Order: sequence, then C-alpha cells, then structure tokens
Amino acid sequence: MKRVTILITLLMVFCVTTSMLAQGEPVRIGAGDTLGITLIGDRDISGQYKVDDSGYIKMPLLGSILVAGETEESLTKKLTEMLKRYYVEPVVTVVILERFPRYVTVTGAVRKGGKVPLRENMPTRLIEVIQAAEPEQSADLARIKLTRKQPAPAELTLDLERFIKFGDPTANVEIMPDDVILVPAKQMMTVFVTGAVARPGAVTLQEGSTFREAILLCGGLQPNADNSRITIRHEGQTEEIPVNYNDAMTQEPAKQVVLKNGDRILVPTVQEAVTISVFGGVNRPGPLPLVGRMRLSEAIGNAGGFSPFARKWDIKILRATPGSNKRQTIKVNFAEIEEGKADDVYLEPNDQIVVAERPREQFNLGSALSMLSAIASLAWLLRRR
Repeated sequence: MKRVTILITLLMVFCVTTSMLAQGEPVRIGAGDTLGITLIGDRDISGQYKVDDSGYIKMPLLGSILVAGETEESLTKKLTEMLKRYYVEPVVTVVILERFPRYVTVTGAVRKGGKVPLRENMPTRLIEVIQAAEPEQSADLARIKLTRKQPAPAELTLDLERFIKFGDPTANVEIMPDDVILVPAKQMMTVFVTGAVARPGAVTLQEGSTFREAILLCGGLQPNADNSRITIRHEGQTEEIPVNYNDAMTQEPAKQVVLKNGDRILVPTVQEAVTISVFGGVNRPGPLPLVGRMRLSEAIGNAGGFSPFARKWDIKILRATPGSNKRQTIKVNFAEIEEGKADDVYLEPNDQIVVAERPREQFNLGSALSMLSAIASLAWLLRRR
C-alpha cells in the first residue's frame, strides 16, 4: 500500500512537472546529437556537426568546443562571441537536427532499475526518472545520490521528498545523459510493543519512524488500554518516558515521537493493578497503587511517612530484572534526597521498598531513661519549693 501511495504521488507530481516543461523549457545538447550550425556568408563553417562522446564538436577556426549541456540559444551566443575574433558582426544560428537516444542509469531501491530512457523533445527531470524506475517501499527519496559525467563531473545528494511534499524545485534537477542515480534504501529498526494493543510484539520499521506508525502497525489500542500511562523505554536504559498519546497520534510533525532501534513501548490496561510495596520503617507498611510516574518520596508519604524507628539513610529498592526471577538492589540515602544531593528515584511496577529500622529495644530503653530523667528533674523542682 505504501509503495502504491508513493507511485500515485510521484505520478501527480509528474503530471504537474510535464505541464511546466511543456511551456517551453529549452532542450540541452547531449553526446551523439547532430547540430545544424549556420554562419551567414560562410559556407565553410556552416554545416552539420556531430557531438562526440565527450560532448565536443570541432569547427574550422574555433577548434574543439564543449557544447554538451548548452541549449540552442546559449550555444548561439557562445559561438557568436567566439567568431567575433574573425568577423565584424557574425550572424549565427544553431538547431538540434537530430537527438541521439540517451539513457540514465538508476540503481538501488527501485523495481525497474537499469537504463531509463530520457525524453526526446524536452528536458527530463529527476521526478520523471524516479517515477519510471518505480521506487520500492523502502526507498529513501530524501537521500538520492546523483553522479554526473557531463558537462562537468559532479556528485550530488538530492532530497526529492522536499519537491514532492513542498514543491521545492532545487531537488528536481534536470537529468543529463549518462547520469547515474542511486536510490538508497532506508535503514530498518526493530521496536517492541507490549500490553494492550491488537498485535503486540516486535515491529520492524524504517529508521526515523514514529510512535504513531508503530501503534498503527500493531493494529491500534485495545478497548481496555490506558492511554494515559503509555511509556517508552530506550534500549539499555531503565527510565520510562511517558507518552502523550493524543499528541503523538496526530500528524503534526512537531508532536511526533520519533523512535530508536530497540525501543520498548508499554501500553498498560485500565484493569491491571500496578502496585508497589513499602516495608519497614514507615507508619503504614504494605502494598500501594503505583499512580503515574511516582517517585520514592511520594511512596513514603502515601505509606504514612517515616516511623520513629526509620533509618532514612538505609533504604533499598528491590526491582525486578526483565527476563529473570531475580531482583536488583538499588540503595538510596533519603537524607541526600532531602538535601538535594541526590535525585528522587522514579519507581517501577512491583518495586519493593525496604526502609531499615533501628532496634526497638534501643528506642524503648532510651525513651525510658529520658522519662526517668524528666521525673527526677520534676521532683527536684518540687523539693525546692
């Protein structure tokens, strides 16, 4: 379907281009063409000239002259200036008597690569050649390579997509005989979509594809999907990046979320209970719902805050390791978070937070000693009265 869309778009642009060219854009001379050159009053110079493979003709008085790439009008002016060295006011006319069949070579991500004939009676543009070669679905029209032999050797990189989408004429160059055009294929990447989509699993996309394209390839969201909690995790990283689903699914370029190879997209369901657990030195230990992107400080607050026995500098987060039954241990000094010396950690589903405690016996002994000291002080004050 995407290849058909490309071809339809190219055909529409081709029609517009053909209309523009039909309005009288001049034809350029190429190797193998036969030219009729007339100098009024001089039969020795007037006659037919065959353009050689290098794009030159040989004329009396003037010798070898590069004519490939010239138009009838521009070559007329060029010869007139050159003949002024020998004639007072030379009157020259140039006509292309016969066009030699010419071709351009197209390779790469096209269905009909090889020799593509150029138009006989008007210039041929890049869009026409690409349309004739039928680009593949994977064709990268933004990085077309053109190698040119005449009139001067050159190598160009052309962004034909800018012409197709925005009408930018700079990429839709005129094609010269013996040009070689390479249409590269876009690099492919794999992302993984899990959760509440119609077809979860690995998705192969072109490099630079978006979240929107990945979701559509997976058949869209299931009815029970919670699109307010969709996240992306880059390969080799633990942080989950939230996605604004409504923005990312629009076709506005500024709101598109561009994916990277190995990205993992998680689409949770509304019904699923995503929880964490807090144990140890908090006032209300136990499981807690994980709402949005919750930080450690929020979880401690939702668990009633630290208890009097808490060792805030000794907290461990036990986190599940993907593809394993083991858990990794993340050590946290909450005092450093309070002082701004460390980041407040984001939590993940099923995290277990363990807040170390001081022995309660030590606390009770200290409390008892403090209480006895207070009673003794009160008794001393009463005796003084």
